[in-house]
Amino acid sequence: MSAKSKVYVVDDDPGMRRSTSLILDTANLLNATFDSAEAFLRDVPPESEGCLALDLHMPGMSGLDLVARMRVSKYRMPVLMVSGTGTVPLAVEGMKLGLFDFLVKPVDPDILLSKVQAALQLDDQQRNNVAEVDAICQRLSNLTPRETELLKLIVAGYPNKNIASELGISIKTVENHRASLMAKTGALNAADLVRMKMLATAS
Repeated sequence: MSAKSKVYVVDDDPGMRRSTSLILDTANLLNATFDSAEAFLRDVPPESEGCLALDLHMPGMSGLDLVARMRVSKYRMPVLMVSGTGTVPLAVEGMKLGLFDFLVKPVDPDILLSKVQAALQLDDQQRNNVAEVDAICQRLSNLTPRETELLKLIVAGYPNKNIASELGISIKTVENHRASLMAKTGALNAADLVRMKMLATAS
């Protein structure tokens, strides 16, 4: 877990904020509490690392409204929705918005900590994946036009002989371009090149 990871608690009930914060403190988890969705949006930027434990029913912007706003504003952190009056339709609506989980108050402290730890791990994994894709895209952007052509043919499964014929160059030249391509991308083999290209295309 990143040293910057934090559990953000949004609940209009001061008692719930205080008790949740104490539970997180016992597990040595950095946390910050907010009494409204509006306060969270004002103080926590989209790039923040961690997860959100969010009350469903609050004055002003509701929990689901906040999640919808977060998706538009490109927040990546997983969200745990906590409610004392949760219903199946609301839970389904929340899952459609990408909620990590839906918990019903009163939440057992051990369950809460387990869910929070899982959410923090997911946040780390997602951020590592994004960082890897960004690095791959940067490396691919540095390829020459000929290396880009070569990459497309390798991804399509062409052997060196067919690549040479397709590009009108010798097999030796293909091998040289291929070696340069592998060095620039850091790919271990052709399969790794294919994986990189697929990740970059999907981003």
